[in-house]
Amino acid sequence: MRLVVTGATGFVGARVIDRALSRGYEVTALARDPERIATRKGSGLRVEQWTVGDPLPPLGRSDAVLHLAAHIPADLSDPREASRCFEVNTNGALEVAMQAALQGVSRFVQFGSAQVYAPGTGPASETSPAFPVHRASYYLASKLAAEICLLAFGKASAMPVTVLRLASVYGPGMHDAGMVPTFVRTLGRRGSLIIQDGGRYTVDLVYVDDVVSLALEAAERAEGGVFNAGSGRACTSLEAARIVADAVGAEQHLIAVQGGSIDAPPPGFRALDVSKAIDGLNYAPLSFREGIEAWRTMTGLTDFQDGA
Repeated sequence: MRLVVTGATGFVGARVIDRALSRGYEVTALARDPERIATRKGSGLRVEQWTVGDPLPPLGRSDAVLHLAAHIPADLSDPREASRCFEVNTNGALEVAMQAALQGVSRFVQFGSAQVYAPGTGPASETSPAFPVHRASYYLASKLAAEICLLAFGKASAMPVTVLRLASVYGPGMHDAGMVPTFVRTLGRRGSLIIQDGGRYTVDLVYVDDVVSLALEAAERAEGGVFNAGSGRACTSLEAARIVADAVGAEQHLIAVQGGSIDAPPPGFRALDVSKAIDGLNYAPLSFREGIEAWRTMTGLTDFQDGA
């Protein structure tokens, strides 16, 4: 396999490159800052400086593009960011697919977000309503629009387009901000952890290597359509904290809970129904407990990137 990876310096993109190279694939990594990929250089890796909006460099005989590059606003609630989101995340993604097709690339994998789903009860399937007005609407609307445009282009050009709607991804190499890194750092040093919203915040947490395996499987099989990429299970913030405490050997009494009302719907996001990916792409995601243990075994739960 010969792959092209955009957004190559990001958390998931870097992991895709490492796993693809370990399988013996050839990878062309496209990044704004090629020096950040210098440590990954090898006989199977070619690095090109590129940003969304630039013409694609010559891709040779590449089989598939895995498109992760995106604009994520610093302020997700700022409506002035909407035009930039659509310029990069929608129009930019479509332009990448069009240019790749002209160069003979036959498959396209788009990394989207499962936060596009409308709130509801029970796990969200790929056919559940998508209506992202509750959080990060401008960013998420641009990602959802990209899905529509890319799938339409793929249908018209006979280029299989796979859209992966990602749950909340965690694991080695993730940024040092967010719920999971905060739990790991605080409990790892035996600090007291206070969880807001009554510990009822709910999210589907998916291990990064599961997402990468699914993406590579999609590229290999050229299976078009939308696929959820989650663990298939909802996990509350309190449950997640207790699992992390067990993994780092911290006492459970270090975890305290504040706020929240049992009468109000729990905040957060729905679990994902991943049966389509299981059936169609041989997907076998880990539970959060299994993923944390895999991360602990691999790096000791210490491998973070600086930054937000």
